[in-house]
Amino acid sequence: MSASHLDPVLFIEDGDAYALDCARFPYLYNHRGRCEQYAQPRGNEIVLAPRDPLLDRGTKYTGIGWREKRIPTRDGGYTIKEFDFHAELVDYEPLWATQATAQAFGMTLLRSDECIRFEFDGLLCGQYTYGQWAGHQSPYLEIGRRRELLTYNPTDLEYHAFPHVFFSRHTSLPLVVSVARWRPFSHEIALADLWLSPGDALILPPQHFPEPPPPGASKHDAWMAVVNLHGNRNSALACRFACDERALPTETVLGNAAVMGDPATRPYYHEEQTPTRHRRPEPEAS
Repeated sequence: MSASHLDPVLFIEDGDAYALDCARFPYLYNHRGRCEQYAQPRGNEIVLAPRDPLLDRGTKYTGIGWREKRIPTRDGGYTIKEFDFHAELVDYEPLWATQATAQAFGMTLLRSDECIRFEFDGLLCGQYTYGQWAGHQSPYLEIGRRRELLTYNPTDLEYHAFPHVFFSRHTSLPLVVSVARWRPFSHEIALADLWLSPGDALILPPQHFPEPPPPGASKHDAWMAVVNLHGNRNSALACRFACDERALPTETVLGNAAVMGDPATRPYYHEEQTPTRHRRPEPEAS
């Protein structure tokens, strides 16, 4: 069959982006899944959910390992962590994004007509379109294979010291954010997919790798040291269950090029090559 008769597979498409001005407009407002900024509060003002390492949701894997892995690029390379969950299939628990489930992964739910004080430098608001098979692409393969459509969906997670906001702007399909709570000094991780209802948004504040527990610390103290990870590649997962949709638009607040490249704030990437399982959550209670 001629290639002209084949539909191209969309992974991720970048759209327009603009710089946020949090100094002049310190209130981030969610307008039905759209990012807006104001000088004064608009709608219902909320605050970030408190950090609570005791919260423990998602599918748990214990005794996990990891190693450093060098990823080549055309102008050099960078280092990621490659996890080993010691599993034949890695399961992500499907959860509706609520205040409780978001907080369990370090996030805050921002519903439509809510605002939050949001004062950070070096941020952009960008438009992205995710295809339903974006999770089946890996940026960590050798250079010539990075546009391959894989037969499986590997784990791809990150954290960084700048805030990230995910807006669910499709009119009927949820946005899916894959999340993890990693307890590195207990060799444990919990995984989930947060299904974000249309019009809602998730805020993830800056994340930092925790300090090692002091000598003689208890197992509980080691377990309490967490870092929250997230991934975007399964954003259009809901399209897999909707026969007439193949891609999902979203709006995202993230760091600009300078923030993304600064060693103090840049993303730290993590992969795990075992095939993953992603499911729909149970219908929301009416």
